[in-house]
Parts: sequence; C-alpha cells; structure tokens
Amino acid sequence: MSLPVPNIRGNLFDVSGKVVAITGAAQGIGRCLSIGFASAGSSVVIADMNAENLEKTKSEIAEINDSVAAVVTDVSADDAADRIVGAAQDLGGKLDALINNAGIMSYTDALTIQDDEWDRMYEINLRSPMRIMRAALNAMASQGNGSVINIGSSWSSRASAFNQDGGGVDYCSAKAALQSLSRGAAQDVAKYGVRVNAIAPGGVDTPMHAHHRDNLFAYEKYIPLGRMEVAEDLVGTAIFLASEASAYITGQTIHVNGGLLMVD
Repeated sequence: MSLPVPNIRGNLFDVSGKVVAITGAAQGIGRCLSIGFASAGSSVVIADMNAENLEKTKSEIAEINDSVAAVVTDVSADDAADRIVGAAQDLGGKLDALINNAGIMSYTDALTIQDDEWDRMYEINLRSPMRIMRAALNAMASQGNGSVINIGSSWSSRASAFNQDGGGVDYCSAKAALQSLSRGAAQDVAKYGVRVNAIAPGGVDTPMHAHHRDNLFAYEKYIPLGRMEVAEDLVGTAIFLASEASAYITGQTIHVNGGLLMVD
C-alpha cells in the first residue's frame, strides 16, 4: 500500500475532520497541541492523569470545538492504550493521528542515579509511548492511513539536560531512544500507509520546568531566534506532520528549538 500523491490544489495543511489523540494534555505542550488541533477543526481525544487540569483543558476546547473526549489515565496503566485508541474510535470512528506527549523530567547524574529512577523514566518516557503507539498503529494499519508523532527532545542530542552541570542522563537517553523507536516503527508500518515521526523541542517554558525556571532561562541567550521556546511554537509542526503536507515524510525527527542546536 502506498500513500496518494498530495493534492496541491487543495489545502495541504487541512486537519479538519481528523481525529487526533494527545497524551499529557492537561497542561503545557499537550494542552497547546489539543487547543491548536481543535481550533483547526479536528476532533480531539485528550488524555492525562491529572483529572482536574484535564477537565479545564476539555472546557477550553469545548468553547472552540465540541468534538472532544477526555480520558483520565496514567499512560503507564495496562489499559491506557486501549482506552485512548477506543475513545478516538468512539468519538470519530477512526484515529488519524496520535501525539505521544506525556513525559517526566530528571536531572539525575550517572554517578548517583538509582535503578528505580531509571526504570520509572523509561516506563513513562519510552515503554508507555511504545504501548500506546502500538495500539494506534494497529488501528491505523487497518484504516490504511495515519500519523504518529512522538514528542522527543533536542536534549537527546546533548550530554545532559540543559548541558549545565551534568545530569538528566536517564531523560536524555530515554528521549533519544524514543526518537530511534520512531524511526524503527516508521519502517515497520510504511507498507500500510502509516507514518511515524518525532518532534524534538528545546527547553520549553511549561509548568514542568516551574521549579527550575531560572536554569531554563539561562539558556535563552544562546537561542539564535532570541527568545525562550513556548508550547505554542510546536503546534504548527504537529499540524504539519498530521496533515497531507507531510505525506512523504516518515521516520524523521524535526528539531524545533529556535536554532539552539546549530550553535554547538
């Protein structure tokens, strides 16, 4: 099976009518992606373990687009994948795009990291996205189309989180593995007309970084585009990867970081 050639006489970036599932949607990047797709006319399934904030996101989306469903779940739960994919199929009869965004952060270094810390990082940032992606890919393969977008990190290409005094060895390596997983999965499902890509943000000013925001902003002076990244900066790239505009792109990681990596 092969994807059709894009129709350049239409709106290549049109995602209206698509059904999109987004994890980690209660705040930060996931919230912005959810609102962005809803504003572009997509039906949106949002998932997160924070029920209160997830309901706030759902209410924001409902003001724009009433085609929204919320799934309260820890992405590491055994039934998370089936519940998320099932909610999409219940909402719109299909799943056009999955955005694996949920994740956790760490600054632990290689000398002190404990086994349970390592295991938890890989459970949330690699194994859980893999399981949700696997369920989505099976649904998409049956449809003959679909796009999976895994949220990696530009820090996977650096020695440590924010590259200051070391640390984050588990986070950086798990995100690098997620991006490698995206490439491998892309090859496996290309024959079904399904694409898999990753987006690698830089340091994004979100609630995840609230307790070390000063360290985050210490890097602003190194960003060629001149300001700290915000969650809204990722919405356009995600819509691109979910749309016909990227129909011939798979197995790629797109770095969205204001040019931060090119200065190394």
